[in-house]
Amino acid sequence: MRVPYIVLDTDHLHAVVEYVSRFGAFAFDTETTPPYRAVPALNTVTWISLATYGMAVVIPMGHEKGDKVIGSRKEPYLTPTGLTRHRTVYEWEPAPPQLRPSQVFEALEPLMFSDRLKICRNAPFDLGSIAKYYDGRPPAKPYFDTFLNSVLQDENRLNGLKHRVKSIYGHIYDKEDVGKKVETHCFSTVARYAYLDAKYTWLLWKRERDACAAEGLSGVLALEHDVIDTVLEMILNGAPVDGDVLADLGVQLDERLVHYEAEIYRLVGRQFNLNSSKQKAEVFYTPKKDGGLGLKPAALTKGGKKKWAKGEELTVHDFSTDADALKPHSDHPVIKLMLDYQRDQKLKGTYVTGILGDPEQDKPCLIVNGRIHGSFKQVGARTGRWSSAEPNLQNIPSRGEEGKKIRAAYRAEPGYKLVVADYGQIELVVLAHFIGQGALFDGFHKGIDPHTMTAALVFGVSVEDVTKEMRSVAKGLNFAIVYGAGPRTVAEMAGVRLDEAKKHMATHRKMFPEVYAYKAYVIEEARATPDCHTRTILGRKRRLPDLRSRDEEKRAAAERQIFNAKIQGSATGDLIKLAMVRLIALLPDEAELIMTVHDELVVHTPEEHVPLVEAALREAMLGDGIQRLVRVPLTSDQSVVDRWSDAK
Repeated sequence: MRVPYIVLDTDHLHAVVEYVSRFGAFAFDTETTPPYRAVPALNTVTWISLATYGMAVVIPMGHEKGDKVIGSRKEPYLTPTGLTRHRTVYEWEPAPPQLRPSQVFEALEPLMFSDRLKICRNAPFDLGSIAKYYDGRPPAKPYFDTFLNSVLQDENRLNGLKHRVKSIYGHIYDKEDVGKKVETHCFSTVARYAYLDAKYTWLLWKRERDACAAEGLSGVLALEHDVIDTVLEMILNGAPVDGDVLADLGVQLDERLVHYEAEIYRLVGRQFNLNSSKQKAEVFYTPKKDGGLGLKPAALTKGGKKKWAKGEELTVHDFSTDADALKPHSDHPVIKLMLDYQRDQKLKGTYVTGILGDPEQDKPCLIVNGRIHGSFKQVGARTGRWSSAEPNLQNIPSRGEEGKKIRAAYRAEPGYKLVVADYGQIELVVLAHFIGQGALFDGFHKGIDPHTMTAALVFGVSVEDVTKEMRSVAKGLNFAIVYGAGPRTVAEMAGVRLDEAKKHMATHRKMFPEVYAYKAYVIEEARATPDCHTRTILGRKRRLPDLRSRDEEKRAAAERQIFNAKIQGSATGDLIKLAMVRLIALLPDEAELIMTVHDELVVHTPEEHVPLVEAALREAMLGDGIQRLVRVPLTSDQSVVDRWSDAK
């Protein structure tokens, strides 16, 4: 039986295109399949759905499962512990005949490359996923991303499409989690799911398209929409990567993991599963008289928090064994080794097997044709800061051989160079800009490094007499100001005793009273607003209702976060994004923006274009169009290298 909203033939497809062409806007959504489902440059699109005024349709292009089960069989599989189990695998009737991708995307081209507004939810993914069907060209602007629009309105709520639909319309339309694995579901189920994805994306645009303007966020929304071009550039270009470097790192990490494991077993006196939270909790938190280490737990698991809230009795299994929970016990020899083990295991999982793949876990190698096409989320944090995945570039260690080795894997192709630029002390620049006076502000105008200026005042010496050790302490102090860190973090960063760190922090407060006065002002100003918000340089809002909490711990955390949001949101939520938008317009045609990490930009360019790229980066990051926003001089550091690691 023909279903009106499912397009299965060319006549129906052309009728859809003709109808959508009558209007100035339409929404669309894609469904993709393995092995690179989440990688727009490499995935396979098997469904595309469209919606506009008075219509929504789905167009399947290769879905295999029909609607009826016609048989079943038992299939063996191995559990993570190595045991053999059997699962039932169902055989389905074939799905109805469908159009080929070439037919569909040829017919849709007049829409995709028109001046009509293209509405998506997570636009870089959908735009990037169909670009491969147009020789790598993403659809033409203008775009509207309903996810960005939703996040800017309220960054604290759940902003996924299904959450917003449930909240607004009371409709739960994906109880089966179809979107995560469309290929495992029957034809009609996926058709309905894809249809509703496009329909609700369209309805949310109609309902909320002017909401940001009402909040004074039109400028920030416009910037985020401009940034989509830079995201598409990075995910479609990909970054050239040397897999051999990562393989070598994997060997080193494996050797260290074996060493840590053996040492932990020796100190504990028995073997246990280092990857089992339950077994670790038993070893770490069970009293010594019962064979454990007798450590005092520092944090509850999610399940433990629920039990505690219900007044239920807690056991050792209800306490967390993650890195943050174990850090208070980092002086204990077993815990020190455990933290090292967890760190290296995470590095291996993210940057070795996470990139090179693991056949046993059905993880494909992410390096294709010498390049890795990661994903970038432009509002990955509530401050507006970037995040990235596959791999998570933002979490590469900033210090140590491991971080350097990971960066070394990113290398320029023959005849090319990497031009790397990052802002000089951008968060302290933003802080000085907002304060507008005092030693930090004056120091920037005199061209004095802020850590050196801080060290000179804290230690009572001239700028010329500041030592490397003094500057290290000052760096920790400045970090503590921006991020609300305590004396323990300052001590760890500076390599000094805890009592020394406390003394230096007290001195810093005396020498920089304007910093603490401004911090108090930001907190009180935010607390006085109806939704407890602060705004960044470009007007982005960060809301923290816990500023009025009666719970002292929650209120203190919100006070730290609101000040950090003011600074970090301006630096890596606003300024770096504005610089990226400016850069894309200035780069020579053959140069490619391939990565952004915090306040750092990496461009891959033919060697002969290096001077042009350097000039483009300087203008994009420091030119009048961006400098006019900041009351102290912006600076940047640039490097021309063969490997990313050489820039650090």
